[in-house]
Amino acid sequence: MNFISASIAWRYARARSGSRFLNFITLFSIGGILLGVCALIIVLSVMNGIENQLKHRILGAIPHVIVDDVADPKIINQLNNIEGVIGSSSISMSQAMIQGDNVLSAVMLQGIEPSIDSAYNPIAKNMRYGEYESLEAGKYNVIIGRSLASQLSVTIGDKIRIISAERSVYTPFGRVPSQRNFTISGVFEMQSEVDASVAIIHIKDAQRLLRHSKNYQPPYRLFLDNAFDDVRVINQINIQTQQQDESLSIKSWRNEYGELFAAVNMEKNMMKLMLSLIIAVAAFNIISALVILVTEKQTDIAILSTLGLSRNKIALVFILQGTFNGVIGTLAGTGIGLLLTYYLNDILMALNLSFIVNPVDPTAGLPILIDQTQIIILVGATVLLTLLATLYPSFKAGRIEPAKALKHD
Repeated sequence: MNFISASIAWRYARARSGSRFLNFITLFSIGGILLGVCALIIVLSVMNGIENQLKHRILGAIPHVIVDDVADPKIINQLNNIEGVIGSSSISMSQAMIQGDNVLSAVMLQGIEPSIDSAYNPIAKNMRYGEYESLEAGKYNVIIGRSLASQLSVTIGDKIRIISAERSVYTPFGRVPSQRNFTISGVFEMQSEVDASVAIIHIKDAQRLLRHSKNYQPPYRLFLDNAFDDVRVINQINIQTQQQDESLSIKSWRNEYGELFAAVNMEKNMMKLMLSLIIAVAAFNIISALVILVTEKQTDIAILSTLGLSRNKIALVFILQGTFNGVIGTLAGTGIGLLLTYYLNDILMALNLSFIVNPVDPTAGLPILIDQTQIIILVGATVLLTLLATLYPSFKAGRIEPAKALKHD
């Protein structure tokens, strides 16, 4: 970077004796970038928090990836060695009805092996009442969500009837669904819709309820470090099985909840696009400010050119000045945005606005997750956009002919 160009650019940036309109446009462009960056950081952090909350509360209670038709135990070891897979366990999943005293509710019935499952399943860490390990083969215990327990008006120790929607048996009265009484031994709370739609029993009890044969091989549930890595993990499984001439049936959480998270991601992208327009408008204001500045400084440009300063170095003067304004707005917006994001819930509480963003539980506040990678990309993209906005007026300044500029002086 040329020292002369940088020193002249710094001098122009500090000068405030020029046109008031020019000063206004410059401050307006800096303020626009500041506002856009600040708003984008706050909105993205809140949207990230909502997405992360949904991921843990919903995807924590349902299998990330289910692999069926596994006949060779060696394949399970290979699945556990795939990057992103933190564990696996057998699981039996079926549709069922749970009957309380006067209420009947549909659920997804999960038969699990608690001794293995508890190490990875988030439900085990979100037990409201009872213990996850209370599921023992032959005792016919069941763990349900808090919302479902409230609907059925049941608590620990109460009996409920689980009716299979997929299996039936012959009786003297005809064909009836397979059913059995279970004892509630635990209640979990994930603070999502799964609290009313998931029931968990021991896998051995599930096999008896569903009347599976002794040779039945249940599917395997893969726990992922990041549920959003399911596509990559499934592709890796397919590559390995194709090499071994194996054929597995694989499905992930996207089969049931893919549309929900796609909608959240689309909303986040639309908000990002809308707020990015604020930054784009502010960057175009930098073009206006530099065009006015170049017009005002034509005499100075002609003199510098006469003294031997090249066209590229003259253009660099205005590139640096415009970029300097953009960097000020970007850094200020980043600092203010991070500060407001960090104290956002405290600010809402102080203004008594918490009930607007969370009417159910005003004390809970907004979920916030600051992604450092997003912040770095945002800062870099804003500075780059500012730099690009300075190129046209700056190189236009470098093409000014000294004789024409000094003709009337």
